[in-house]
Amino acid sequence: MMNALRCETRRLYYEDAEMIHFTAQVLSCEPAGDGWLVALNATAFYPEGGGQPADHGTLGGVQVLDVHEKAGRILHLTDGPLAVGEEVSGDIDPVRRVEMMQQHTGEHILSGILHQLFGAENVGFHIGEETVTIDTSIPISAEKLAEAEYQANVIIWADMPVRISWPEPKALAAMEYRSKKEPEGPVRIVEIEGADRCACCGIHMDRAGQVGLIKVLSLQNYKRGSRIAIACGRRALTDYRIKCAEQNEVSVLLSAKANRISPAVHRLAEENEALKARLAAAENKLFACLAAGTGPGEAPLLLCEGLAPDGVRRLCAALCEKTSAPCAALSPSPQGGYFYALGQAGGADVRPLGRALNEAFCGRGGGKPGLVQGSLAAEGLEKVKAFWKEHTAP
Repeated sequence: MMNALRCETRRLYYEDAEMIHFTAQVLSCEPAGDGWLVALNATAFYPEGGGQPADHGTLGGVQVLDVHEKAGRILHLTDGPLAVGEEVSGDIDPVRRVEMMQQHTGEHILSGILHQLFGAENVGFHIGEETVTIDTSIPISAEKLAEAEYQANVIIWADMPVRISWPEPKALAAMEYRSKKEPEGPVRIVEIEGADRCACCGIHMDRAGQVGLIKVLSLQNYKRGSRIAIACGRRALTDYRIKCAEQNEVSVLLSAKANRISPAVHRLAEENEALKARLAAAENKLFACLAAGTGPGEAPLLLCEGLAPDGVRRLCAALCEKTSAPCAALSPSPQGGYFYALGQAGGADVRPLGRALNEAFCGRGGGKPGLVQGSLAAEGLEKVKAFWKEHTAP
């Protein structure tokens, strides 16, 4: 783990996690791609690490785009140079700082509760642009996760304290705490009363209540465990606002109360399935009529407007019932070009013909010997007809 005492850069963020303004001396400034890497004698900018993204802000009037730690020095990637030896002011983006601390503290609380209740180990953690992901060592059911989410928010409602310590080796050896790997050297312990005790180099809120809310967004199987996506604090509020706005819009469209959307959607889905079945039956009657004029040895190519790929396939099948020659059905695609289906009865293989059609008209598709489906990017029905006539002539 990190050792604040041996680091060349004094880590002000460990002394006061709420510090967003400070002054420090520039120790070095070197070009790095389109920017500069600046080292200071002290900094309140948190460097990326432990699953937590770096702080952003300004330093001596230039933008701080990223922050990393290397060999005990905190390096600030800036969009402009700073003079070595100069004393500069640093200003950290307070919104981003609080947001990152909320996410990290909330992750600790939920991970600790999952460990307490179900023995789940946190084997992976990442703060992304919109969500926090937690990977667990064992599968977590939706019911168990709901219980853990509730208990984690109980810790927030109780506003439990968050304590930071650097235990001496003897005290650390007797302490139970979570850690993804065997720590080396002095270990920084983050303890949230009633929820978690974990080795961690990140920065956190002073009290659990400052997290505001922990909301689970998704749960999926991942490797031998689960991947859980959550949002905390400001992010949880943003997610709630977006979903409420969408719910209200859907409620108006369905003429249903906000708490009765699900039954309305199920009813709409059932009606849609019934309409699709009626449409398919009507199309099949139409296809039978269109195919009725096909002679036994004729190789028809038929265009029918407004068909989905499944309808094109069924039209082709209706044509194949009337002739032993190759058959083709087309319908204009909403994206341009055509949906197509090629078929032939009697065990013939139309795949070579399909490949030739794709090559001639920038198409994509494939299938089995008796039926090939796909789409053609090229426009021009007359050219397709000419191709068909040339490749199916006796």
